[in-house]
Amino acid sequence: MATNRPDPGDFLEMAQRMLRQLFDNPRDDEGPWADATREAPRRNREPSAEERRENLTFALGTRAVEALEDLALNVAAIRQRLERTSAQAEERRPEGDDTAGQ
Repeated sequence: MATNRPDPGDFLEMAQRMLRQLFDNPRDDEGPWADATREAPRRNREPSAEERRENLTFALGTRAVEALEDLALNVAAIRQRLERTSAQAEERRPEGDDTAGQ
């Protein structure tokens, strides 16, 4: 059953692309993993307000993408179930039934 509805996977790809763009702002340091690979004394300090905000934003973005993945899977399952039930309903319909064309 072909439909003109958007594919749930398209929403997931768009969300991932938006997250990449959001976190792709280049900094002056070596890269996004530079903080994690620096000396141990630096790792033991309390994160700044900006770092906490970035961590929270990333965590919320990750949760949003996971929720979109779950939603895409649920939509796909519902679509399959609807296709199956409509196919079964057509099989059960008597051959002389005139309501099929209405």
